[in-house]
Order: sequence, then structure tokens, then C-alpha cells
Amino acid sequence: MANVTVRKGDTEFQIHDLTFEQVKELIGVNGYGHVPKSPQPNVRTLPTSSSKWSERRPDFRGFLEALSSRGKDFVTIVKQHPDGIEANELAGKLGYKDARQVGGLTGGGLAKIAKLHHIRLKDVYRSTVTFPDGQRTRTFYPSKFIYDWIHDEKPAV
Repeated sequence: MANVTVRKGDTEFQIHDLTFEQVKELIGVNGYGHVPKSPQPNVRTLPTSSSKWSERRPDFRGFLEALSSRGKDFVTIVKQHPDGIEANELAGKLGYKDARQVGGLTGGGLAKIAKLHHIRLKDVYRSTVTFPDGQRTRTFYPSKFIYDWIHDEKPAV
């Protein structure tokens, strides 16, 4: 059995003959306590409010450097098709079997990296969905960043 000394301000008292479980309950420890994380180098955090977002400048170079090889291929392929590229053709060029896999790349991969670098994806590419002859067709176009990159002839990263 354990003895516990409780201090609150100038008052002090002791509680005797407690089980370990009672001591844990008394001090509020249940085995799932919060342990502060140690700082991790090279971890970028997302801004917490929209005002902080607007204060940050887009880092296009960092964005391009952080992309996976498929992400870089996506940007390069879309850049090479200023008049747009249909999703099935784009999927084939990226090595995918299905155009829906492009959504995983853009929504999961590119979107997360873009956020970390304060870039909105609408500044990288845009897409349209049309229904010619009742068939759903998605087409990807270069947007502001890629369009400027084409015309300024910025070097590839």
C-alpha cells in the first residue's frame, strides 16, 4: 500500500494505504498521459489561419523540389500541353493504368506539398470535366504558375 502527500497552496495532508490504481486515479494518470514530442528537424507546419496563409509567400522552387518523380512528371507533361491533355492520355504518360489514379496524385500528393509551400493548386493546373456524347472526360491544363514558367523559360528543377 502506498502513502501519498498532497500539497495545495500552503495546505498539506497525507493519504495512507492506497493501492497503486487509487494513486493513479488520484493524480490523474491513467497510462495514456501526454508526452511532449521532441522537435523534429526539417518538418514544416501548415499555417493555422487564413491570415497567416496570406502573409506567406508561395515557394514554387521548393514546391518543385519537394515533388515525387511522378509529381514532377505531372507538372512537366501538363506544361508540354498548353491546350490541355485528356486524363486517360495523362494517366498513360504517368505510367498509370486508370485515369482515376491521377486524382490520387493531384489530390493526395500535389495538394499536400502545395500547402506546405503556400501554393494553391489552381495556380499550378486547372481541369475541366465535359460530357461529349455522354462520356465523362476530364482535361488538365497548365495554370498560372506553369503558364508563366513556359513563357519565362525558367529552368527545370
